Amino acid sequence: MTQQLSSIFSNCSQHYDLEIIFEFCVNATDPCKSIQQIETAVTIAYVDYYSSVTLFSVAGLMNIYCLLVIIPLYRRMQNDSKKKYIFLITRCIAGLLAAISWLLIQCIYLRFIAPTAGNFPYYVMALALNIGSIYGLLGSYVGMAGILYLGVLNPVAYNQHLTLRIVYVAVSIIFLMSIVLAVSENSEIIVSTFQFKIPFAILQAAIAIPVSVKCTPEKCAPLIATMNFVLVFGSLIITIVILLFALISLLRHRKKFKKQDTVSNTNLNSAIRLLTWTLVTVLFVLIAEIIPFVFMEIKKHRGPKPGCYWFYHANIIVEQVSFAMIEAAVWSIALIIDPSANVIFDRNVSKQAKSQVKWMRNLFVGLARTITRRFSPKRGKEEEESVNREPTTQSELIILSHESS
Repeated sequence: MTQQLSSIFSNCSQHYDLEIIFEFCVNATDPCKSIQQIETAVTIAYVDYYSSVTLFSVAGLMNIYCLLVIIPLYRRMQNDSKKKYIFLITRCIAGLLAAISWLLIQCIYLRFIAPTAGNFPYYVMALALNIGSIYGLLGSYVGMAGILYLGVLNPVAYNQHLTLRIVYVAVSIIFLMSIVLAVSENSEIIVSTFQFKIPFAILQAAIAIPVSVKCTPEKCAPLIATMNFVLVFGSLIITIVILLFALISLLRHRKKFKKQDTVSNTNLNSAIRLLTWTLVTVLFVLIAEIIPFVFMEIKKHRGPKPGCYWFYHANIIVEQVSFAMIEAAVWSIALIIDPSANVIFDRNVSKQAKSQVKWMRNLFVGLARTITRRFSPKRGKEEEESVNREPTTQSELIILSHESS
């Protein structure tokens, strides 16, 4: 790339296409390092995009497969057995919605669709879906821990007092609270000359997209980030405490009472493994939520910036995109682990999955054999040889019959 003598990048060993944008940033102490960091940030952003598309797509497919395995099993169960698996279904649905919301925000709205006032409502819907799915996941974790705790340590209350209707009500409350937390953390603002109460997600979207909303990055962003962190972090801590309590109680029960009933021991061990991996998933979610607040929001510089500010502080851009990629990667891993744990560590679900895999394998093997036999060149050659051999064989038989007579 040809450089002019007056260019601030004329002494750089490597040149990039983005240099033309920052030619007027003449106060840079080391323009070569700054442009290199800008190029590094762009590369990391592309890696973040492609990895997010791949991992969140895998997470969505895993949750769909989880539903395809559990729902047929759930429909065949008795009411007492359904109490536990309704929360597994809730987890898979919330995980699927979370993966979809991440794909919408990370891979579509922030990559292909420029944030404008025209697509503001859709961006708000994606943010609300993301917030609601997080609380739906956490609520399903708490419900699962309660079901496993009662089922093992208080079977009388589990069988006599905890009815399927109560479980359905609990699931409905989880979804209702998720919707409320996503769309009803209200603040008085004005949108398109109409004054009304609006969701927390709209405040978040108003920071990124310029609309006629009384919420500027300088005023709203720190408050919104802090509110979001406190609510999500508090919910995560409560969930972790409940999961730890249930897990420790089951471990103590297994250690104190060595049952001879192998079926009961199998169910207990299955519950312990499921709770353990659920706790691991929640820890991943906790890490994913801490990253943007501690490493991104606190260090974020609010207010208007001059045109060359980010060029002079290119290292901040590298940090921001790096932590954004880590956050997305951790979230995607959590959304992959969760449905995998549901399928692997529950004994009934695992059997259902194995039977489905066996059925699909037999189906594909049968189709492959049918196609191979129909289009195999060897089969066609054998048929042609058999046709050509048939008259010779009949004549030989006639000759042999005459000779024998």
